Amino acid sequence: MKTDDKQLHKGHRNRLKQTMIDSNFNASDINLLEALLFYSVSRADTNETAHRLINAFGSLNRVLEADIEDIKSVAGVGDNSAFLVKLVAKISKKSISEKQSGKAINSVGETVSVLRPVFLHEKDEIMVVLLLDNSNRLITLKELARGTVNSAMFDNRKLVEYAMRQNASRVILAHNHPHGTAQPSGADLDSTREVRNLLNKIGISLIDHLIFNDDSYTSFKDRKDFRMYIDE
Repeated sequence: MKTDDKQLHKGHRNRLKQTMIDSNFNASDINLLEALLFYSVSRADTNETAHRLINAFGSLNRVLEADIEDIKSVAGVGDNSAFLVKLVAKISKKSISEKQSGKAINSVGETVSVLRPVFLHEKDEIMVVLLLDNSNRLITLKELARGTVNSAMFDNRKLVEYAMRQNASRVILAHNHPHGTAQPSGADLDSTREVRNLLNKIGISLIDHLIFNDDSYTSFKDRKDFRMYIDE
């Protein structure tokens, strides 16, 4: 790269960074991804790489949720860029989840607002639990198990012990079906009933179990045919 080209390239990056700062990072998906890649690509035109990533996966969100090996398969994306994209995705999701601590959860809608970010960018099935105090304030959100795309096994008794240690009064379970419907399977119903029975023995209520897929969810609390598996 010639000296003049290097200066032009550096000038573009500086201008884009300043524009984003001035606008409180209100930028297009392409520009956000382009700027992120500044920090893993020292010389190449990251705008072109950002376009290739968006075109390959369909959206910025899909780029963030893609497997690291799939990201690296896009022309111009190396190990460092793929790592950076996945790192930002994980930090973002963790930050959103941690901000929810102490929040009162009094409806299914409020539960969904807390849980939806947890399942973003997930291709594996995961099981999580929300522990609430007797005023329905969130004590903690914890991942219980991570499985394959169609199975997440967890130890019900360890869940009960954890709820006791955290002095929880109420429990909400949630898991995802990454590539299926948001409807519970027979195994989901059986495990929900078992958790409810174990919690009841120690005076803790299971008040909901939610199942998410990419664009919808099912709440046991909202469904008359599933309410028998939880404490209404």
